Amino acid sequence: MTKAEIPNTILGEASSQFAAQGYSAVSMRDIAKQLGMTPANLYYHFKDKEDLVRSSLAYVFEGKMCMLDDIVARYDDPLKRLEMVITWFSTLLFEDEIFSRLLYRELLENDDARMKFLSNEVFQGPFSLLVQIIGDCVQTEDPALLVVSVVSLIIGHVQIAKVFKHLKENKPEYNQPEMLTRHVMEAILRLAKPVDAGRTA
Repeated sequence: MTKAEIPNTILGEASSQFAAQGYSAVSMRDIAKQLGMTPANLYYHFKDKEDLVRSSLAYVFEGKMCMLDDIVARYDDPLKRLEMVITWFSTLLFEDEIFSRLLYRELLENDDARMKFLSNEVFQGPFSLLVQIIGDCVQTEDPALLVVSVVSLIIGHVQIAKVFKHLKENKPEYNQPEMLTRHVMEAILRLAKPVDAGRTA
């Protein structure tokens, strides 16, 4: 491992442990031991545990959020672009345990200082991009509020799916990102007309 690789190696291990066990259950010493280094080596790169927690969250979330730019660049049709963004986010929550667990932990922890940091440093850009994508697709007076509703619907569905899969009304496809995408797109189009439809009306 080169010197330049050490910070990202630490962040990868820390994010994995924080996601699996929670912040309070994992010490700097635990992370250092797992990496085969001393705690002093950790403190050389991160001033304290909160610095490591914030850096780990940014490392995981930014690493995934940058994929949004690729999706936007790949699709010209606004509705297709929105559909693919929803599929991407749904797939992340269903399949990426580190991403989803850290996101859920942050929502439950209710640490306002940390959430402000994440909002300013990580979430603002992707959120503004989603507002633009929604605004390009459908007629709505408040695209930001619609984005909040869409994100909430996706997060809520994935969480409830853990319970629903054990109920007799469950169907296997309810736990598939593609099904969730169709459901969310239908909900959006019930709430608002596509931009093109409004222009030709």
